[in-house]
Order: sequence, then structure tokens, then C-alpha cells
Amino acid sequence: MFTTKWTSFLILIGLLAISCGPPPIVYEKDLDKHDYVVARVDTLFEVTLPQLYDSIKNSDLLPLGGVLTASNARLILDSMLCDTLTGLAATTIKLDEHYNEHRMYRLRYHNALIRAFLDQEVYQKVSFDSAEVFEFYHSRPDLFSIKEQVMLFHILISPVGLKFGKDSLHFRSLPPDQFDTELKEYAHQIRRLIDIGTSFDEVAREYSHDQFAGRDGGYVGWTERGKYRHPFDSVAFSLPEGEVSQPYQDHDGWHIILVSRHMPDGIPPYDSTAYLVATQDLRNTKANAIGGQLLDSLSRLPVEYVYNEAILDTNVYLVERPVWAAVVNGTDTIDFNDLRTHEETWRSNNRVDNTTVEMKKEMITVLAEKIIMIQTARDLRCDTLPEAVEAEAYFRHVYSKSVYEADRYDHTWRPDDSLVRQYYDEHIDRFTIEKPMEIQHIIAEDSSFAEFLRDQAMAGADFLELAREYYPGEPEIRAELANLGRVGPGEIPDELYNAALMTPVGDVSSPVKTEFGYHIVKVVSRQDAIGFARASMEIVPILRRQHAQVVFGQYRDRLWDRFRVEFPGKLRPLHFKPLEYRSSKP
Repeated sequence: MFTTKWTSFLILIGLLAISCGPPPIVYEKDLDKHDYVVARVDTLFEVTLPQLYDSIKNSDLLPLGGVLTASNARLILDSMLCDTLTGLAATTIKLDEHYNEHRMYRLRYHNALIRAFLDQEVYQKVSFDSAEVFEFYHSRPDLFSIKEQVMLFHILISPVGLKFGKDSLHFRSLPPDQFDTELKEYAHQIRRLIDIGTSFDEVAREYSHDQFAGRDGGYVGWTERGKYRHPFDSVAFSLPEGEVSQPYQDHDGWHIILVSRHMPDGIPPYDSTAYLVATQDLRNTKANAIGGQLLDSLSRLPVEYVYNEAILDTNVYLVERPVWAAVVNGTDTIDFNDLRTHEETWRSNNRVDNTTVEMKKEMITVLAEKIIMIQTARDLRCDTLPEAVEAEAYFRHVYSKSVYEADRYDHTWRPDDSLVRQYYDEHIDRFTIEKPMEIQHIIAEDSSFAEFLRDQAMAGADFLELAREYYPGEPEIRAELANLGRVGPGEIPDELYNAALMTPVGDVSSPVKTEFGYHIVKVVSRQDAIGFARASMEIVPILRRQHAQVVFGQYRDRLWDRFRVEFPGKLRPLHFKPLEYRSSKP
């Protein structure tokens, strides 16, 4: 009976230990054993643990691998759900009731619509063949001509490089004339390495003092005449392609150059690179011609304007942004926000403090040019093109979502002084220094000798050396006794502590008497407590982060209620391999 009771008790303790221990870590290979629902959104969709794992695995989270705690996995799950559900909720937003977001949606969608229009009416009408590209290339020296230049590789042997290189002691010991002789001979030795078959690239990397080109095997790139000091031009532009120069000297030292290619003045040879450049230029030239004709035709279209005459003479900055200024062809509106984008330019150009009605009508005419293009694009059904339809849906979704997300953040909130003060008082230990001073001291039997020691220390004598000589007690521990380290109130006699408080950092106090004798105190360092004004700079961001978490939590909870979100399955710590070893990464 006794044995049975104790056996049952031990089994119970074991079960409790198992149930109270940390949850087991889930590895990728074991996901099939944990294929259960961790989140359910009403009847819309579910998220299983393997699905959550895959979402995290295919992100850049934990790039070095490791274990993601269950609490952090929940934060990620919440963020994913919030983003998805915000998108669903955004479909109910009437975007035209929200001026700023609707304006941005319209601006970006109209730009996409114009791109689709130009692609259909301009770029798709550009055509040419390779023969026309060839002819275009050779007929436009104004576009394709270059100045004479060489493809340059360079080795520099400099006086500074030798004097600070691996044989610097030898070269620094030489008199000037002998140094110049050996510098020249060294440069010619480097040149002979190339003569016996060592590649220019290898020699440049090993020996060149040109810090930039040397790392790239001496590569400098295309170089025109006149870029470098004499005698570079006469050497480089007289070398046959592929030939290495003999060393030559200028102000910087000795140079060895390789010219791999030489381009004379004029149009370069017609090769694959030239073909690509000419093709792009020809396409642009033809597109500009077609586009110019298109714009000319649009400018000749009749345009009907209806002006808001009752308010058009008002300063644009005194009128609410959404108020209409004109309607173009009975369909598209220009508002006072649009006029503001041009107001300062018109004031500056006309040297006035406020634009007149006629000036505003000029602005409206300029603004209408884009509207006419958009209207033409709609007439040609460019708004039904796949890329335009996709852009419209995308931007509508983005800005509808931003309307709904307005309650997710509160960027304007700032704690008042009472909240900051409350946080400061409740966390005063964070802003006070328990041991604010680092000090050293020496004890003397009388004040006169203590004053003498102080004079020695203030004159520059090392304080701890003085302690090793004059501090009472065994010589081997005197410096240790003298160095009190960091101290706080109550740890040393009040007389010493107060003397230290009154002494500037680095100075030594006048003698102060305690029951142990006369002390002089050196203040090595002092760390003052953080006052309220300074602490406020740290506290405000903390309170703003806390407030942001509360606001997000309220936003999240409203989404959970709206979409009946449940979390039936328990999250567990998830193990991930390093990013480079993860599979199925898009």
C-alpha cells in the first residue's frame, strides 16, 4: 500500500513536470504531425500551422536560422491576418468619399492609363528593321560620334609606395639621388616581368601603387586625350593596341600602361553594342515623332470649360482644396488643390502676389492637357486594356485599404507632461545612479601631511603611486585600499562622500577628517543622475510605442470581432534553417 501510494505520487509529479515544461519545438520535417488549424476566419478561410510555417520560411525572417518562439509566431500570425482582413474590409470603402486618398488613387491610376494609351498609340506603332538601324547609326554623327580615346590599363611605381612598402626601411635609408636611381630600376624590373610572360593583370595586382586600378588588375577604362598630365597622351595614343609601354616618369612616379583598344575620333565601329544603342535611340526618335503628332492633334481638339466664376478670383490658399474650379468637357473636374500646384509658378512668372482670374484660367488650360489625354484614352477604350484594368484595381485597393487602416495608427499622438512625469516617477530607479562616483583616497595622520600629498597630486604626481608610498598598511595592498572604485551614498563616510561631490572630476579634495584620519579624495569620474528634462527625451518614444501597441490592439480586436476570428490550435516554437538552406523560397 505504501509503495503504491508513493508510485502514484511520483507518476503525478512526473505528469505535472511534463505539462508545465516548455512546449516542444516543431521542425520542418515534423510538420505533417502538426497539421492543425491555428486560425479560422468565420467561413472564409483557415490557417494551418504548416501554412504559417511556410509563410515565415519563405520570408527573410531569421536569416541565420534558429527558433521562433510561440509568442513571436503569434505576432506574425496576427500581422498576416490583419493585413488580409484589412484588404477584405477595404472592399466596402467608398473611395470617392475620402478626398485625399481618392485624389492619390486617381493620380496614380491616370498615370498608368496614360502609359497604356501611349503604348497603344505611340510605341506599338514604331517599327523598323536592322537595315534602318544600320543607316540611322551611320547618318547621325551628332548622336554616336566620340572623341579619340583608349582603353587603358595602368601600373604605378611611386616614391611614396616604395618608402611605405615591404622594403621601406631600405628605401628610406637611401640618399635622394640613389633613391631616384633605384626607383627607376625597380620600375624597369617590373616591366621585365611582363616581358618574360607574367600577365599585366597579375603584375598590376601585386606591384602597382595605384590603390584603385591595382585592385582591378590595372583597369582604368576608356580615357580621352588631355585627361592625364604629359607625357601620357604622347605615350598612350602612339601605342598599338595590345602593346605595353616602357616605363615613363611624371610628377607621381613611374608608369607602365597597356592600351587594349584605340578609338579614333568619329563614329565607333558598328558592333553588337552599337546596334543596341542605335536601336534604342531610333525607337525613341520615332516614338517622339509619333508622340509629337499625337499631342498636336490633341491640342487642336475643341475643349469645353465650365468655370466656377463665383470663386475663381479668390486666393487659392483661402479656398478649401476640394472645391471645384472648372469642369473639362462636362466630365472631369479641376479643383483648387490642382490650382495650388501651379500657383507659385504663375505668381513668380507674372511677378504678382496673387493670380488673377485670367491667370487661373491659363493654369486650368495647362492642367486640362493631361485630362484631354485621359479622356482620349477612355474614348479609345484604353481603360479596358489588361494593364490599365489591373492598375485601376490595384490602386483602388491600396488607397481603400489606407482609408480603412486609418485607425490602425495614431501618428499624431504625443503624451502630455503629466504622463511623462508619471512614468519618470514610477521608473525613477532607471534614471538615478546607484553608484555615481569613482574615487580614490589616501589617509594621513595629520592635515599638514595630507595637504602636502594633495599638492603633490595636483602638481601631476600619480595618485596611486603616492598611495603605494604613503597609504597606511602593508605596501602590497596600499593601492588596492586607496582605490575605492564606484561608490554611492552610505557606502563610505558621509564626510568623504560630500567632499567628493564638491570636487571636480580629475581634481583632488582638500583634506577632510573622519574617525580614521585625514583624507584626500581624487574624483576619477562622475555620472550624474538623469533629470526629468533629459529623461523626457527617452520617455516620450517609449510612451508613444506603448500607445501604438494599444491602438493596434484595438484595431486588431475590431477586425477579429467583425470577421469572427478564432484561434483553435495552439502555436508552438518553430525551428528554421538558415535562409540559404530553406526550400521553396520564391
